Amino acid sequence: MSESGDSQQVGTYLARQLAARLNASAIATSNEEYEEGRTLIGDEYDVILEQYATVAAGTDLEETAEQFNLTREQQREIIASAQQLNQTATAYQQAVENGNQEEARALARDLVQNASELNQSTTTLVQQYDQLETQTNLNFDPAQDALNTSQRRLTQAAAAVATREFTETNLTVRPARSNLSAAEPTTVRGRLTAANGTAIANATIQVGIGEDTVTTDTDANGTYTTTYQPLVVASDASTLTATYTPEPAAPYLSSTATTPIAVRGQSATSITVTNATTTARFRDSVDVSGYINITGVDVRSTAGLPITVQVAGEQLARTETTTNGGFVVQAVLPERIPAGETTLRVALATEDLILGPSNTTVPLTVVSTPTSLSVETVTDEQETQNVSVTGRLTTDAGEPLADRSLQLHLGDTPVETVETDATGQYQTTIDRATIAAEGQTLTVQFAPTGSSLEGSTAEQTLPIASTSPVRRPALVGGILILLGGGSLLVSRWRDGAVWTQLRSRLGGTATTQLASPTPAETQTGEPAVAATRDDSRVRAETSLIDRAQMALDAGDPDAAVQLAYAAFRAHAAEVVTDAPQTHWELYEQYQEDHAEATEVYQLTTAYEQATFAPDSVSVETAQTVIGILPSATAGFDSASDGASVSDD
Repeated sequence: MSESGDSQQVGTYLARQLAARLNASAIATSNEEYEEGRTLIGDEYDVILEQYATVAAGTDLEETAEQFNLTREQQREIIASAQQLNQTATAYQQAVENGNQEEARALARDLVQNASELNQSTTTLVQQYDQLETQTNLNFDPAQDALNTSQRRLTQAAAAVATREFTETNLTVRPARSNLSAAEPTTVRGRLTAANGTAIANATIQVGIGEDTVTTDTDANGTYTTTYQPLVVASDASTLTATYTPEPAAPYLSSTATTPIAVRGQSATSITVTNATTTARFRDSVDVSGYINITGVDVRSTAGLPITVQVAGEQLARTETTTNGGFVVQAVLPERIPAGETTLRVALATEDLILGPSNTTVPLTVVSTPTSLSVETVTDEQETQNVSVTGRLTTDAGEPLADRSLQLHLGDTPVETVETDATGQYQTTIDRATIAAEGQTLTVQFAPTGSSLEGSTAEQTLPIASTSPVRRPALVGGILILLGGGSLLVSRWRDGAVWTQLRSRLGGTATTQLASPTPAETQTGEPAVAATRDDSRVRAETSLIDRAQMALDAGDPDAAVQLAYAAFRAHAAEVVTDAPQTHWELYEQYQEDHAEATEVYQLTTAYEQATFAPDSVSVETAQTVIGILPSATAGFDSASDGASVSDD
């Protein structure tokens, strides 16, 4: 059988399991066994659904997998609603037995309302089962029959409670004219009675179009009179509605009345700004407050009117007015607003409303923001063909600038364009063969356009050849900046004490020059050149560790894991001769030499997810990976030391 045939059989098997659980869950819910109903479509259902989704990936079954999930979620909601309704019914029965009429009516009203909502949800779920049955050719009659039975039972129970506790009502609505004016109020009258014609006094009636309503009360005869002027309504509105919503303990059911209308004319509006920001720079808060005036309207609530705030034609925020027409807006000034004199515009967004448009402007000065750019190069003696280039772009206040393009030049020749990461850092490599004698100066340039950010430039002199790692800090804006180097730097830490030394160096002075030892040997007896090389590797590795932690602190766990793995990989390249090319080959080689390889496996799987998977690794996983580096690399050191002894 072909692979596609195997997948189809597996998919069919899993679909049957999912269907069986859905059917059983619906039956349990109908029998008021709510916990059983939840369990059947709980964790085990999740596992099966995940397996089904894996098989369905890239096929026509993907839509079916989504349908299985949607149906399960809707059934969960049905279970929760049915259980809540059952509890309300029990509480209602208890209130009736205790003679608490007021509480009984309040519970009865909840019961009737919730039963109506549950009926609608059940109808939707039954339709979902129809679609699922069509897609899978599986039988969902047990689930649908159970849902329909439960729906009938609840409908009958709610109707019985409503008949016992409440009286039907009738409501009318009559505007003085069918063409309502947006420029002036229209008188609206009506009456509320019980089903037998008895007037219902002191009842609250809402009159309006959609959510744009006014409130009034009925008199002793059940009549009401109010004035209504449409404000926050669509220009094509066609129905005026009156609604009676009784108090929870009232012995009446709600009722609604409608009448056809048309809306003509417009109400004049104006905007008054009471306070506004006058000067701002990139990432500053731009604040503005004020209120809307509507001609001829002084007693109506003017809440919900849409307000927009723009700077230089760029919309910064959208909000709505409060009850008295007031508004307060706070927005962050984006980079794309150029520096200079501009205006802050506040407008009433009335594109789809009958209100007349209005806007007002106030002056705003956008101040440019200086930036700071660093560049650092590292030449690895084991990777003589490449020069690693790293650096960071920030504002003058030290805020990282992410996702910005930087242009690299060797002399006057463009080399490439790189992007900064979430921490403002960038990294690339340059082939040493491209570094000609006349092109030894590397220039990194940030040259934004249409922005309030100022450009910045950093330069570094590149070596044509080198026999040992070279680290050169760049002087930018009068500040000496030293950041971590490339992703394949090598160093060695042999135990926890060296790891502690590495971490402690992160807080050291970045501008300290690295002096070579003057004696021929260090205090440990090692040659001075070797000691300098080891110290350089420690600093290089510290840079990777530092950048991994910085990436994690900046909310980029994927980058943190990749940088941590780079440190591990570099260490492996230093210790293992002819290190494997892929991450899994390296792990397999490590496993051959070590009985315990759990931490290296954890590091490898985290790196694979961070690099190749669509979902990011968690912050916790990234922090764990950074934490296990000392012991993971210590295994390579011990293996290397053992090999040296055996060779002797």
